[in-house]
Amino acid sequence: MNAAKGIQPQALLQQLDALRSEMLELEASGQREFPAIHDEHRASATNLLHYVALRRHDIRQLQAQLAALGLSSLGRTEPHVFGALRAVTNALHRLDGSSGASDGPPESAPEIGEGAELLEKNTEALLGAAPRGRGVHIMVTMPSEAATDYELVRDLVLHGMDCMRINCAHDGPEAWSGMLRKLSVASAFRAGAGA
Repeated sequence: MNAAKGIQPQALLQQLDALRSEMLELEASGQREFPAIHDEHRASATNLLHYVALRRHDIRQLQAQLAALGLSSLGRTEPHVFGALRAVTNALHRLDGSSGASDGPPESAPEIGEGAELLEKNTEALLGAAPRGRGVHIMVTMPSEAATDYELVRDLVLHGMDCMRINCAHDGPEAWSGMLRKLSVASAFRAGAGA
């Protein structure tokens, strides 16, 4: 049985166009609400707004239909949401034989390929170079016990935790300070142990 049988490219194009319009609307709203975004971060902020607009919807059926046609399912578009949507739309137009073509992404949105570079650059600026032997950083959200359990924090540091996340929706300033003190001692221990 042909998986693409019964799929209407025009209906898919309408769905993609509606997503595109919503992305642009949310971007415009974001620019009004957050005008002070530094130019260096504008592309990332724009891409995030496009991602939020896309993920407001359950796109599983759309993804399945696109995949049945041999097109991207939009499942891995995080670094370049608008560019990926445009590429899929243009491919669907060609597949359908229609003449429409999607406009390029907004000037501030990353193109395909640029988003991954931005993510890598921003990750390194925030967390430093990737740890030796692995390409990712390990962030651990602290449980309440971390405020008083030095061994817990020490073991997390010794086993590769690169970044401690404190959920400020829980506990309070005294517990948060305790977690930071435990981290400071554990980091000094790791440095002294040569780990």
